[in-house]
Amino acid sequence: MKRRQLMTWMGGAVLMSFWQAHDGHAQSPSPSQSQSSLPDWLTEAARRMDNAVVIRGDFEQIKAIKGFKKPLLSRGRFLIARGQGIQWLTLEPFPSTLVVTRERLMTVTEGGVQQMDARQEPGLRAVNELLMAVLGGDLRALGKRFQVDGALQGSQGWRMSLVPKDEALRRFIARIDMEGDRHVQQVRLTEGSGDESRIRFAHHSSTSLTQAEAARFN
Repeated sequence: MKRRQLMTWMGGAVLMSFWQAHDGHAQSPSPSQSQSSLPDWLTEAARRMDNAVVIRGDFEQIKAIKGFKKPLLSRGRFLIARGQGIQWLTLEPFPSTLVVTRERLMTVTEGGVQQMDARQEPGLRAVNELLMAVLGGDLRALGKRFQVDGALQGSQGWRMSLVPKDEALRRFIARIDMEGDRHVQQVRLTEGSGDESRIRFAHHSSTSLTQAEAARFN
């Protein structure tokens, strides 16, 4: 794959890793897993999180890919609308937009539009759950699907490491490390292939969707 093509897709690398992991392999947590109690520190960390309906901000992603001497860098904006989906807008080095909803995954680049539909790709519905959990900081949901280790940091912060409980999921996602406070501030995703993505989030806000943003979800 050419470097330009890689850079176009890397803004959605975390999203695509989750897609691969759920493309007919990973299983939903069992009722017993869903009902399991969470450690006190995780319950408190979840309480510290902002539960706004819309969370937006900027991201910077550094992705180390096997076969490339230098890591790939991208910057852009992200938008999480609870109950609707995620928009991942890469601005540098090449513009692209990735939209994930319950029903579809859409990528818009200068080369055109590509879509995956949940009617043809049943695993797509599971993608949204994990993406919203990681990027939106739904720590309780993460505790159901991952082995979780972590701790509170000071009066506002927290950190956690996640290892998938499901063996099929571990083939794609070996580990996720997260840090945050009211919002997720950093995510490090180690893939089963050995590739690694480090994402920093900044300038969080909770302003309402614009007309254009709402239209992307429809």
